[in-house]
Amino acid sequence: MLPSARLLRTKILTDGFQEDHNFSFLISSILVFGIADIADLLVLLSYSIVSDCCLGNTPNRLNPNCIAIPVPQDDPYLRRTGVRCMNLTRFPTFQEMQCAPNSLPAERYVILSTPLIDLSTVYGSTSERERQIRAYEGGLLKSEMRNGLEYPPGTAAICINNRRPIENSCYEFGDSYGGNLVSGTYLTAMWFYREHNRLARRLAEINPCWGDQKLFETARQINIAQWQYILYYEATAAVLGRENALEAGIIYDTDEYVNDFDPRYKPGTYHEYIVGIRWFHTLQDERNDLYSRDGRYLGTRTGVDDAFRSGILEVNNTEADLTQGTFRQRAAKVDYNMDPDLAERLFGELQNAGDLPAIDMMRGRDEGLAPYHEYRKLCGLPHAHKFSDLEDTIYPDKLEQMRRIYDGEIDDVELMVAIYSERLIKGGWVGPTLFCIMARNMIEWRKSDRFFFEHGDIPAALTLPQLREVRSTSTARIICDNGDRVDMIQPHAMYNIGKGNELAPCETIPGIDLMKWADPHCHGDAHKEEPNTFKDDDYWAKYYYKK
Repeated sequence: MLPSARLLRTKILTDGFQEDHNFSFLISSILVFGIADIADLLVLLSYSIVSDCCLGNTPNRLNPNCIAIPVPQDDPYLRRTGVRCMNLTRFPTFQEMQCAPNSLPAERYVILSTPLIDLSTVYGSTSERERQIRAYEGGLLKSEMRNGLEYPPGTAAICINNRRPIENSCYEFGDSYGGNLVSGTYLTAMWFYREHNRLARRLAEINPCWGDQKLFETARQINIAQWQYILYYEATAAVLGRENALEAGIIYDTDEYVNDFDPRYKPGTYHEYIVGIRWFHTLQDERNDLYSRDGRYLGTRTGVDDAFRSGILEVNNTEADLTQGTFRQRAAKVDYNMDPDLAERLFGELQNAGDLPAIDMMRGRDEGLAPYHEYRKLCGLPHAHKFSDLEDTIYPDKLEQMRRIYDGEIDDVELMVAIYSERLIKGGWVGPTLFCIMARNMIEWRKSDRFFFEHGDIPAALTLPQLREVRSTSTARIICDNGDRVDMIQPHAMYNIGKGNELAPCETIPGIDLMKWADPHCHGDAHKEEPNTFKDDDYWAKYYYKK
């Protein structure tokens, strides 16, 4: 029997916090948003509101949808609280989601998001969902204007933590669960939602003969291309190390096309990626600092208390102040500490206690992930037969803790526990096994996506001048264009403000020149406005609606 995930967590990761000297708070927000794009977060809402997985202080073994976490009597942080059980719900099965017959084996992990990097948090994962959020006018997404800012339409079902009647707003993104999860996701989702409409309006000015469908599809293509560029060339290059990412073939140092589409690769997301990428929780600071436009510290919000509470954005300039905090505040240091709020009180008042890294470990068990040494072997590391064979990747103090807790059984050592304990690779901020898992999935995403932004060998591809414009964008530019009252930001916004990365006026931050999308057919009296649908031979439209 495996030891308590809570016991493992308290031995491997301690409660504590130090500021990072490299990364800003923004990097964890972008990484959270990246998970929301490829992994359905509905299960987190279920976890937040379902509380019967603990019967008093005893795990409920009778409910098949529960995998509650027992808390040891001598727990270093909870022993005086009386809490001996942490609530945790399991992922639904395909049968429970009515996606498969009962005659098939029950598969617990159902991903409702699309299996590619495509802003499904903004646009949804199905054509039906996309139709629900479109305005069908000018290529726009539905929106509402309040206090001079554009917001998605409202929804009432998601923001269970809003303090009504003051906090009333909750936003109808393509994936409303992911978009309204925490401040990092609802700010980032808001920026890209607004960016779509900004692009559509500007394209309509440049190409007045374009109809709604052409404007929508082009704005969507540009928006997704920017997101893919930011995730690959900014966020991933930062945490894995740019040189490491180049060597692995995740990114390329070129201003030409990268035609690496390969039909042998199939779109998909590894369970190991979804579990392993949660390493970034060590970067998270749950103190969400508020700053004024001139850099004055205004106060702090606690992130765990703002889960499913996007109604805060429109109260007392909170959106503007939080946005300033995303790039002015430092991230948590990459170390073996976990922010106490994430480790002890995840989702705040919605649960008696919640330990995020312990939950991550339990998710790996629930999904039936293989032992850590099997992933070492897959990643080209020497096969480990005994604990001493792990010394090349795991720090000695962590290895000794694991030897004791797992009672010397190397086959019991779990992937997530080891990921939290591995030595960092040269030039990067992750261990070798997580690097291998991330690299493999990110390479497969780009190789399996015929419409990845750098591919130039299909009719719907960006032209080379357009591709070069996309490569000029950045998170800083997205925030300048779509954040609330942002007029200065550091050019490399995922890194801290400092020498060589000083705050700069937004007008100096490079961005996309949409004139590269000017359509010569739109100028002159001889041409009529295009119809509001793509032609039959438009490969982009055929691909999307088929999908």
